[in-house]
Amino acid sequence: MIFIKPSFYDRFKCTAGECGDNCCIGWEIDVDDATLSRYRDIPGDFGAEIRKNIEKSPDGSNCFRLAEGERCPFLNKDNLCRIIINCGEDALCHICRNHPRFFEWFPGVTEMGLGLSCEEVCRLLLTGEGVFTLVEENDGEPIELLSKEDTAVSDMYIAISGLRRDFFRILADDKAEFLDKKVRIAEKAEGFCGEELPLKNVVEIAEAYKNTEPIDEEWTRYINELNRNINDYLINKDEFVSKSHGNRYYSAILAYILYRHLAKAAFDGDVVGRICFCLESVRFIELCDNRTYFEKGKLTLADRIENLKRWSKQIEYSDENVLMLCLM
Repeated sequence: MIFIKPSFYDRFKCTAGECGDNCCIGWEIDVDDATLSRYRDIPGDFGAEIRKNIEKSPDGSNCFRLAEGERCPFLNKDNLCRIIINCGEDALCHICRNHPRFFEWFPGVTEMGLGLSCEEVCRLLLTGEGVFTLVEENDGEPIELLSKEDTAVSDMYIAISGLRRDFFRILADDKAEFLDKKVRIAEKAEGFCGEELPLKNVVEIAEAYKNTEPIDEEWTRYINELNRNINDYLINKDEFVSKSHGNRYYSAILAYILYRHLAKAAFDGDVVGRICFCLESVRFIELCDNRTYFEKGKLTLADRIENLKRWSKQIEYSDENVLMLCLM
């Protein structure tokens, strides 16, 4: 089995109470069956409190009953987890133990990564050396393709991962401007797919985002205002591009999005749709940064992290939103 991960994967460490955001607020927290069984055996008042705060979600799965402000009921006033404090990290449910890590399984290959809904992951991505580097490990176990479907997915994955490596090489070219890199990626993609990419312009992208299922009311307000004032933001685009020094940042972001989303086309075959999704996603993030620059007259690393994190939470953590944007 081959394992692939970004070079900064093992450096990630949750900043816990020091985090400016919190993944224990505003998210439904599923409790997997194995952890639920363990929670039934925790003695004393704390065990009873855990069991009292587990309920059924609308889809029938078990989850924690969120407290006021959509906080996890076990998040204390210092934003630290009381389950860890009382029972240790091993007592965390599967989703809490793994977040913000993600995994994608292909025949003989496991791809691992860290999601950009976490501000510490955004920081690692945007401040690391180079643009985006993958590390490959092999446990020595032979790869077995057990069916024709496995073979088809494997062949498609090999082809797509080769194309993705070509994209990474383009993005690592620090002598090229980011716009030129995007053009070269589109040309390479069109050669691979045998057709022209139906890429939207930035106004069309912003309009399409109005159709995404919102994570909260703030997202709806943000998107509506973005569309309403988009021409104001675009007027200063040249100044924004020249002063924001975004080449390395956007190259890293696009590399990450390509890593997380493109290889999934090995299952559905939608290489064109997923490449368009990746290119249009980074263009949307650029637009959000442009807006921030327009409103504040500057763009800090903290601003970049906030805009990137907002996009990730709203879009790539919703399979429905990703699929919709791939198909549009």
